[in-house]
Order: sequence, then structure tokens, then C-alpha cells
Amino acid sequence: MRAYILAVAGIVLIAALITLIAPSGKMGKFLQGAVKLAILAVMIVPFGALLKNQPPSVTAGTDIAADEGYLAYCAREKGHADAVDLLLALEKEGISAEVKVERNADATFSYQKITVHVLSPVLSAADEHIYMLDQIEAALEAHYGCEAEVS
Repeated sequence: MRAYILAVAGIVLIAALITLIAPSGKMGKFLQGAVKLAILAVMIVPFGALLKNQPPSVTAGTDIAADEGYLAYCAREKGHADAVDLLLALEKEGISAEVKVERNADATFSYQKITVHVLSPVLSAADEHIYMLDQIEAALEAHYGCEAEVS
């Protein structure tokens, strides 16, 4: 794609120079017509691939690198949004907690780890409280398919 853009820019610059330098007679008109044909030829090159039902390709041997910083930013933002949703769901059940959701910074943004720190006791009895935390942890792991830590 970069080569195509450079080719279009180059042919347009050459056309501008030829238009300025060309004589005003028949030779000038011929040169201007040839330049217009060259511009047209460069502009329609990508349509050849579309007629063959092939997507336009990038220059062979060029690897497209992922923007790791942007992927990490998106993973953080998605994790934050998930944490807010999970926090609201827990508050709806009467559980006050701090929630942190970590996602993988790749193309899938899959869940990596969910950490929930319960601030208010779920039940008054200590043993039942711990059992309830285990149930919350199991439910989170089953729903999100990743490691969950509830304390």
C-alpha cells in the first residue's frame, strides 16, 4: 500500500512539473495527454486485483507488526469496563467489593485473571462466609473461563 501511495504521489508531482515545463504547442498537448494516461494507469492498478477476486496485497516480504502499546491500552480499558460491570453485579447481590479484571493484550483480549476483594462479609458466620467466597470464585471461573481469586 505504501508503494502504491508513493507511486501516485510521484506521478502527480511529475505531471505538475511536465505541465509547467511543457511548451504550449502540439508537443505540450501530447505530453500532457501522456501524463494524464500515466496517472490513470497508476490509479486503476488496485482494481485489477479486485477483478480477479483477490484482496489487494501488501508488498511481498513485508510483515505487519501489531501495535503492542495500543493492544495493551485496549486490554486495560476492556478490563476496567468488565470490572465495573462485575462490581455492579456484585453490588446488586448486596456484596461490597473491589474488583480487578486483567485481559490478555493480544487480538482476542481473552480473560487472564479476575481478582475480587470482598469488603463486606457475605454471611455473618465465618465458615459460611469462606464457603460463599469459594462459590463466588467457582462461579467467576466458570463464567469467564480464567483464574479467579476471591478474598
